[in-house]
Amino acid sequence: MYARTVGERELTLQVSGMLWQRSLVIRDLETGSLWSHLLGECMRGELKGKSFEMLPGVITSWADWKKRHPKTTVLAMSRTAKKFDLEVWESPSRFVYGVPLGVGKKAPAVSFAKLVKTPVVSVRSGEEALLVTLGKVSKRVQVFDVRVDGAVVEFAAMKSGRMRDAATGSEWDVVTGECLFGEKKGERLVPRNGMISYRRAWEVFYPGSRIVE
Repeated sequence: MYARTVGERELTLQVSGMLWQRSLVIRDLETGSLWSHLLGECMRGELKGKSFEMLPGVITSWADWKKRHPKTTVLAMSRTAKKFDLEVWESPSRFVYGVPLGVGKKAPAVSFAKLVKTPVVSVRSGEEALLVTLGKVSKRVQVFDVRVDGAVVEFAAMKSGRMRDAATGSEWDVVTGECLFGEKKGERLVPRNGMISYRRAWEVFYPGSRIVE
């Protein structure tokens, strides 16, 4: 998810109807410039080279979201189909959860096939120490910085759907990154931004990316 502003300029975005490297191309109505949705960067037009700020966003079940945010509201639009298949879970090897880290840094990713088997995965990229998690019920994927009090902490999945840190044995929520029980109770891991992508598209747009299998 991106902020649709460039500097102080707010843009109106639409699907262009084109594909680039089998990936969606966005067009802004103000200048007609074309944007890569995977990079959040303008590739052609007046705004070429400009980038959107990446914002946190999640894909999760409505039941889990409503439970965690009971006062939330939702935009209900008319459907064009009666059935929506979760392709990412039917063919998890075709998808990855990637973490763009900025210019000059390799963007790591975790295969969804890996997350289905191991819902808590540690990822290192240079000096970055990250943790990618999958909610057992919500199927919600999150990525966190795993430095706690300045030290890198290792985590492991629990049968209960939570995760436990190796340093203190405290139990943490895999969705919110909050410590629920133990020495670190009340503390939270710092969330980072990530995105779901087709594996092939991720490899094209982030060449050299290390994909955890």
